[in-house]
Parts: sequence; C-alpha cells; structure tokens
Amino acid sequence: MMDVKQYKDAVASLYEIAPSFQNVGQAGYKPGLQNMIDFDALPKHPHHSFKTIHVAGTNGKGSVAHMIAAILAASGYRTGLYTSPHLMDFRERIKVMDRDEGNPHISCSMISQEDVLSFLSSADSFISANKPSFFEITTAMAFDWFRSEKVDFAVVECGLGGRFDSTNVITPELSVITTIGYDHKDILGDTLSEIAFEKAGIIKPFVPVVIGEMPHQARRVIQTEASKVDAPSVYVPVNVGNVHSPLGCALMGLDVSEMDLKCSVQQRNIHTVACCIDLLIDRNLLGVDDSVTPEILNIMRHTASLTGLRGRWEVLSESPEIICDIGHNENALTPVMAQLRKLFELLHPSQFFIIFGMASDKDIESVRHLLPQDARYIFTNAKGSRAMPAESLRRIVTQEWGEDRCDLVSQSVEEAVRIFYGIASDDSLLYIGGSSYVVAEAIPIVEEYKNLSQDSC
Repeated sequence: MMDVKQYKDAVASLYEIAPSFQNVGQAGYKPGLQNMIDFDALPKHPHHSFKTIHVAGTNGKGSVAHMIAAILAASGYRTGLYTSPHLMDFRERIKVMDRDEGNPHISCSMISQEDVLSFLSSADSFISANKPSFFEITTAMAFDWFRSEKVDFAVVECGLGGRFDSTNVITPELSVITTIGYDHKDILGDTLSEIAFEKAGIIKPFVPVVIGEMPHQARRVIQTEASKVDAPSVYVPVNVGNVHSPLGCALMGLDVSEMDLKCSVQQRNIHTVACCIDLLIDRNLLGVDDSVTPEILNIMRHTASLTGLRGRWEVLSESPEIICDIGHNENALTPVMAQLRKLFELLHPSQFFIIFGMASDKDIESVRHLLPQDARYIFTNAKGSRAMPAESLRRIVTQEWGEDRCDLVSQSVEEAVRIFYGIASDDSLLYIGGSSYVVAEAIPIVEEYKNLSQDSC
C-alpha cells in the first residue's frame, strides 16, 4: 500500500533541493538546455515514443493545451498533458486522458503518487550530481510517465519563454504560440519583439506553427523565425475563414457562452484550437470520424470540468458570488476586468470586494489602471518569497485613489478569505486574483465555507 507520508516527504524534499520558479522566481530558472538534454538521455529520450504538440505564449497556453488534449482524447487518442503551474496538487502538471469506446466522456488521470516516487528514486543519482531545476525534473518525469502509459500524443505546455525552456528538447508535430504580451521581462526581454523571439524558439524546421492573435511586431518576429527554418505558419485571425475540415468548422462555430471556460478571451483560444485541429487533420495526423463530431464538441464545451482545469474565470460560489481568475499581467487582466465590470453591472451587488495579491517580480504599474476603484480591496500575499507584501501592494495600487478608502490588508490568503466572509452578505460580489498562487490558496478556503453553508441548510 502506498505510503502517503513517504510521498509527501519526497515532494517536500524535491522543493528543497530544486526550488521552483513558482516559489522563488528567477532563482528557480536555469537558462540553457544542456542539463535537460542530458537528463532526457538518461531514460533514452522517452518523448521519441509518442507524438507531441508544443504550446507556448504569454497567456492562454494552458487553456489551449487543455482544449487540444481534450479533443485528441475525445477523438480516440490516448493523450498526455503536461502543464504548469499546478494549483491544488503537484500531480496536476502531469495527466493522461483517454476515452473508452462507447463512452461519451473522457477519463483524466493525474500521475500517481507511486509513479512520482518511482521516478524520483530512479533519477536520484542524476539529480544529486547535476542539480537540475524543479521544472527540468518535472519535465523529465512527465515524458517518462507518458512513455510508460503508452500515450499516442502528448500536449506539452512551455513553462517560461520557449527557446531555453526545458520542454524544448522535443520536436513536435505542431507548434502553437497563443499570444505575446509583457511578462517575465527580467528573463525574456523588455520589448514585445524580444519576448516574441524567445517564444519563437520552439519553432522547429518544417514543423508548422499556429500563431494566435497578437500585436503586429510580435507576429512579424515569429513569422520571420518560422521562415528561416521553412516552418509553415498559420496566423489565426487571417485563417479563420479558411478552416475547412468538418471538425475544424464545428469548433470555429463554438461560442464561449457554451463553454465552461467562461472568460470572453477564451473565444480567441477556441479559434486558435480550431486552426490547430484543422491543420492536424490536413496533415493526416488526426483521423476523426465525422459522426462523432457532436460528441467531441460536447467534450470541448466541458473542457475545464473534464480535464481538471481550474482558476480561469471560475465561479466558486453563487451566494455570495465569488469569481477567481489566475490572470496576472496586463494582457490577461484587461479582458478579465472588463468582464468583471459587466458582471457588477448585471448583479448590482450590495457589496463589491476584490482579494488581490501579486508576485513582486510582476509589473504592477502596468495593471494598476485596470483595477476598479469602486471595489473594496483586501490586499494579501501568497506564501513564498516571490509574493509582494500586502501593504506594499496596497500603497502602489491605491497611491492615486485618494485617502478616504476602506481597503484592508491581510498577511495571508486564508485570512483574507475569512475577513471577506466576516463582513460580506449573501448578495455580495467577490473577485479573487492577481496571482495564480493567490487563487490556489483561496480555492480550498472558499470551498470549505461553501460546504459548511450547504451542511447547515
């Protein structure tokens, strides 16, 4: 029987010996690919045993990766999915999805605790000798597990950037770059062109690349890099009228209102996914019986619930109304804040709250103007050294908002949620965001309150 304590101790030890970017920021990032190349060679290049799709981008890459993986699984392909960061459980990063014959749904399984332990044990000597990063270890773990699970495809999300990302040891069947915006400027560059160049590092010779909607200067850099290696490029906004496969056309016709991924920006992601699927079908990499298209569309509509994707305009509670979203930069928060304003005007809540925290390495000035001043804020900080102290964040955000504010400061996300429940009414509106780590810590606390409320009814 699995020793849960042994598993927890192993994961805790992993965080200690290889601090993650999630917790420590740039100190957890190792540029260059040689260490990952050597690590990948240890189990004899496991990713050579399955087809891959590589997804990069400033925003939207997680949603796009989950949608593509759901469609592949719904089409009858055993599909691996590697994403980051995790919100609730380390094992969320590494999943396998499948569809049993005759079953209209897909199954989605995280890597088991036993398999995590087994990999860490087998790689112990290499880890001790070469000191790989946390992300290098989890990438190698994912590829090794996907091979043992005999997947047909693996959808692989870049962790950070592209050119030097640990995942960039693969040669995929298709590359996808969803968006380009300002994020991780301390590592990727100060301009959109510089950031686009780093993301374009995933493009491989002769491998087509699908390019999502993005500023012209970023698109130009990516298309230039693609042309250098004879990689065909498809720009989604221009190609939407050229999608022609029955499944691609059906996907293109989906409206975000039909999805359980409810943020308006998901409409762009749906179009990107439709172009990807159309291209895979064109290249005979994806065979789909047109008769199952309605079932595939139904699975696409329920991507989040079927694949375990959380924190994307997720409704955690309806009384009070609580929304969370992991958007943390200007590119992501612009549509999210616009949608939050629409929700506020629709609900006319008696109270409007925002629990907000950010990492200290994020460009807070670039998002400050997006935040609604008529909300009452509970500024907070997630665990870990990356988090900006709540009081410092409050000063930056509200410095031009006047002195007569009633905002609050909390030293932990748990305390912030409990403060909200202590002063809110059932018809209040709460938004939780600014950081995926704030959202990750808030979700179980909100769910605890929700369960208590249901139990008392």
